[in-house]
Amino acid sequence: MKQLSLFKTTLGNYQLTVTPDAHQSHILFRVEVPKLTKELSIHYAYSPTEEKVEANVDKLFLKYQKDNHMASSDRAHIQSVRNLITISARSNQGFEGSCHRFESVGTITINNTSSTPGMNTGEIEPGFWDISFNLHTLVTELTKIDCTIQVLHEEELSVSQPITIKDISKNALERNKMDNLHYQKVELHSHTQHSDAIHTTSELVSEAIKQNIDWLAITDHNTLSAFNELAMENKSIKLIKGLEMTTLHGHFLTLGYQDQKPIDWTSIDRYNIHAKLKEMKEQNLLIGIAHPFDTGSPYCTGCRWQYVLESLEYIDFIEVWNSEDPHYSLSSVDAIGKWTQLLNHGMEIPATCGRDWHHSKTTKMPASLYVMAEKNATEQDILHAIKLGRSYMTIAPQIEWNINNEWTSGDRITLNDADEMVVNIHLTNATKVHVVKVESNLGDLVKSDQLDIHYIIDTIKQLRWLRVSAFDQDLNRILLTNPIYFTENESMN
Repeated sequence: MKQLSLFKTTLGNYQLTVTPDAHQSHILFRVEVPKLTKELSIHYAYSPTEEKVEANVDKLFLKYQKDNHMASSDRAHIQSVRNLITISARSNQGFEGSCHRFESVGTITINNTSSTPGMNTGEIEPGFWDISFNLHTLVTELTKIDCTIQVLHEEELSVSQPITIKDISKNALERNKMDNLHYQKVELHSHTQHSDAIHTTSELVSEAIKQNIDWLAITDHNTLSAFNELAMENKSIKLIKGLEMTTLHGHFLTLGYQDQKPIDWTSIDRYNIHAKLKEMKEQNLLIGIAHPFDTGSPYCTGCRWQYVLESLEYIDFIEVWNSEDPHYSLSSVDAIGKWTQLLNHGMEIPATCGRDWHHSKTTKMPASLYVMAEKNATEQDILHAIKLGRSYMTIAPQIEWNINNEWTSGDRITLNDADEMVVNIHLTNATKVHVVKVESNLGDLVKSDQLDIHYIIDTIKQLRWLRVSAFDQDLNRILLTNPIYFTENESMN
């Protein structure tokens, strides 16, 4: 039988020094164990192991004599006092064991045949493992700890491309045509001094009001604490309670918190991401992948999306434009390309933009997201409209567009509902618009330099989606709508 060649990977190499103040505490090293791991090894050492200096032993005796009800004569029987550090392990499946012994140097192994006594023997679960150094007793002035965590695994580690999906599927949403909708200006991605922004929470809100934003989502990194200093009711702007889940392998926006607490971001790894997204959807949150094609680790850890998703079932939108001047960004081009690919696979998933707002001292242009909703829309109305894709994003131009004066972004048309379909487009504030395109799964249906377009669709049967883009004279995309979808199945509407 051919023997498998295994790869050895070091997951962590740690050197630290602790003092007696850390007595009776735990230090956790959380590492991500890859799939098909056959053995996990923990190499450890700590020194010194004991305190022998008479004066120091005297001090220790006096410090703990009362707690232990010891007679003064007991001191004569104590020659030294030793440090005790033990090691425990926990996986996503639970507690995996503990090695409680006095050796200060050694190696602990976990595998499916003969683990070190104290550790479970069995298959090694992929995902985060917590290796715990349990500081039972620290008596020396300084104690140096060394730890190296390694694994033997079958597959060479590789980095997946952004938005890699195992199952190209997503349940279609129910889409009902709605009337009397109005565009509202929405910002979905912003930060305060509660994470890494320059402006305070109140400064952010004030700046958003100046820019005539109707709805502002504050999405600090892994925290909701900015909302402790805000009244959610604000007459001139409405707030969406959000959070950017900033994990090691991808960032995603979570929107619509009420009283629920966010899940612990440090618990999310490459192997439980689907379950964690499901857990967040059970909190009734809107979830969107942020800046999936940005530069990632080590320059911006997690900024590039590297999770392999089982499906897009728990993803509600993809942020294809991020930061200021997104129309000049190659990562925007890549994100729109990936989004288009997903649309061509039959997935009805909307695109959004987000300023990723950290400060306002800039000469660059932010993009704006305009969402169609009723004038007196609630937060849930806005979030649902975003989920349906009733929106467009723009650097400056404004658009009104429809098919047959009935359907627009986020709608689904049953193909036998109309014998003829006319695309109507009207652009304003469009001095920089050089080219307008009607794009679809069949390619570009229209390419025009006009700001008012009326186009009869003559190829209907294979049509699955259709959207509008506008470009400047350098062919940078400066406006992008979400699609109108098409189906032959009436039951989908």
